[in-house]
Amino acid sequence: MSAIVSKIHWIIILWVSFNLYILFTEKQEELIAKQDRIPVLDGNIKRSKRKKKQLQQYFKDIEKAKDRIEMVANEVEALQKKLPSNISDTQNLELIKGVAEGLNIKNVFLTPGNEENKGFYMVKRYEFSGTGTFLQFLVFFEKIAENDRLLNITSLKMTKTEKKQRGRFQLINCAASIIAYRYNPAHKEDRGIEAIESEFKKGGGK
Repeated sequence: MSAIVSKIHWIIILWVSFNLYILFTEKQEELIAKQDRIPVLDGNIKRSKRKKKQLQQYFKDIEKAKDRIEMVANEVEALQKKLPSNISDTQNLELIKGVAEGLNIKNVFLTPGNEENKGFYMVKRYEFSGTGTFLQFLVFFEKIAENDRLLNITSLKMTKTEKKQRGRFQLINCAASIIAYRYNPAHKEDRGIEAIESEFKKGGGK
């Protein structure tokens, strides 16, 4: 009995660590669900584009087709403008670093990448790394997801730190890619009107 009592603190630590891991897994799934704003917007745009293609294919009346396609293209552009109009490196770096340091995450490194043109929107990737506990990173990613700025976590890697443990909770090294979005004002949705008129003429439109 005394042997069990002498080891009870290890049992408690293992039990707490296991429950933190379960909590982290559950919260990570919730985090992913919260970050579905961009995929939902992207899905709406893709559905609108499919709708436009269907109109291009099936409308016989050239004038009606042009009107409907213009309307759908305007819908696509309206959805596009729901994205932020700019990406501020200063604000994003301050936000991410501030949240991490506020949670006492150590060895915080942030590297901004170049903007990438994705057609109707632009993206900018920030490579983040730091050292902390599961719980610290759990809260960190929740705060990033809940922030008003449209940020998305696209990749996440966690490994146990090789540094000798001093506390009771396992320290981990975390690397993540955080993506910021803005709409691309230079992108003009292709109406496809010329292609419709050309096809209509080839078919001897009535």
